[in-house]
Amino acid sequence: MKNEIREAFLKRRERNLSKNYKTPLRQILSYLWEYKKHFILILILGIIQSFLFLTVPLFLGPALDMLVNPDIPLEDVIPIFVLMILVQGIVAILFGLRIYINRWVGAKVIYNLRNDIFATIQIMSFGWLDKNKSGELIARTTTDVNNLKEFLGNNLQFFVRQIATLLFSFMFLFLINVKLALFVLASSPFLFYVLLLFRKKLRPVFKKSRISYADLTHKIQENVMGISVIKSFATEDHEFSQFKIKNDKYFDDSVGIIKLQATFDPIIYLIDNVAFLVVILLGGMFVLQGEMTFGEIFAFVMILNFSVEPLYFISRFLGNMPQISETSKRITYILNSEIIVKEKEDAIELPRIKGEVEFRNVYFSFDSNHADGGHFVLKNINFKVNPGENIAILGPTGSGKSALVKLIPRFYDATKGELLIDGINVKEVSLQSLRKQIGYVSQERLLFSRTIRENIGFGVKNIPFEDIKKAAIAADINTFIENELPEKYDTKVSERGASLSGGQKQRIAIARALAIKPRILILDDATSSVDVDTEFNIQKHFKEVFKDCTTFLITQRLSSVRNADRILVLENGEISEFGTHEELLNKNDGIYKKLYSTLKIEERA
Repeated sequence: MKNEIREAFLKRRERNLSKNYKTPLRQILSYLWEYKKHFILILILGIIQSFLFLTVPLFLGPALDMLVNPDIPLEDVIPIFVLMILVQGIVAILFGLRIYINRWVGAKVIYNLRNDIFATIQIMSFGWLDKNKSGELIARTTTDVNNLKEFLGNNLQFFVRQIATLLFSFMFLFLINVKLALFVLASSPFLFYVLLLFRKKLRPVFKKSRISYADLTHKIQENVMGISVIKSFATEDHEFSQFKIKNDKYFDDSVGIIKLQATFDPIIYLIDNVAFLVVILLGGMFVLQGEMTFGEIFAFVMILNFSVEPLYFISRFLGNMPQISETSKRITYILNSEIIVKEKEDAIELPRIKGEVEFRNVYFSFDSNHADGGHFVLKNINFKVNPGENIAILGPTGSGKSALVKLIPRFYDATKGELLIDGINVKEVSLQSLRKQIGYVSQERLLFSRTIRENIGFGVKNIPFEDIKKAAIAADINTFIENELPEKYDTKVSERGASLSGGQKQRIAIARALAIKPRILILDDATSSVDVDTEFNIQKHFKEVFKDCTTFLITQRLSSVRNADRILVLENGEISEFGTHEELLNKNDGIYKKLYSTLKIEERA
């Protein structure tokens, strides 16, 4: 991200984490308070607009009394109407100015909020990402932020303005007739009681609806990502039935909200209209008794009618507050999440490394708070790798192979012990300077919806095309790109790389890691989708171009294992054996010898 955006994000994050906000909503409102001068101006303009708008009935009432009085010439009434037209012109100008400033502030607040959510997800550790569903994070970044957009960009200032309108309305009603105004005031508590009760009832119902919506979103995202697996196993009907269960649950929870609205809205409507009819009746009696003029009752009813919209808006606003509060809670959960793999404040920049890697008494658990006891994925790991060595890592499923290599670029931190690169503890250096020198390729083979050139050069800004091609040659994918793709390196990759085979995607992913010219390369089962000949070519090109690079290779291929300088065998999270191919084969009862024999039989088969 750009420096100014990053600095603004880090400043807001520090503020959010240092301040003890009483509610998540207050933290969200702090984004609005950054533009407090603009917001206060919006409120002032809105209040002035409301006041001027409500003065129209005050002028119109006496004007009507003058019009029905034959003794008053028409010329005396015209100035009043001209004045009202001028007032409405001022109101229109204020309205336009207020809308522009308000929408600008709202858009800016949402812009900052969305940037911060996205940036927070970017800096979160793998452990945090493992615990949070991708569909849930997408929903919070999109749907939840959009829910706040109208609240911060319009409804909040409109709420303040409508309260001002309500207060001005009552003030003008008392100016016109105290008795009628007291009746209206006396009926108001009933209405507000219903509004508060509605808000109380709505909160738990909305929370259920939001949870079921998140589950539904995750189900959609999971099925879209795994559609090829679903089709290959012909489980479309089963998946649809599972989706229907989630969709039915969300529908039922949504109906719960609709039922509450259908119950309370008519009650509010009834209270409001009964009060309005009584005012008409009493006002008519006052006119007949000479206590009010026709113009005054007209002005009173008109102002009363203007006060109805604020009441309904306040009703909807308070009714939506549980939704806004819950949405704020979900968003601040991301914003306030703790970074598990933290960078020290005085972290040093890791210089260009040679590639020496050493594990000293390393223990690891996926539980970041885990210190002693419980389940360790890795236990008492001790070994040292020299610069430029090629290390093959073997072991049964669940032995901790992937966890081991993910500690090197600090995707996770060792629970106990130390991990050193060129004698420097990885926790002492900045994450960027560390990871910029480590190429990591997993078996997931994720490609972005960009060109081949952009995918390979993803990790280096303004990378020369020669380096991209060099990496592609080393990954044995250049010939395919040059001869098979219509636009060669400028060919656009379809979503998730669906237009490419698994092996092609894997080789492009390897080229992407090689393009950064890594000093340490980690291939986490990254050649599983390519054939033996292709893997041999990759290793051959790699040794020629990146011969001084330290390599960690998790694989089940005999050729890769045999060509490794040394082989590390893991079992139950511990190092069982570590040595060269010949050394480990000479151990009669060694695990490697058994694994090697098994792989050899499978390769022959």
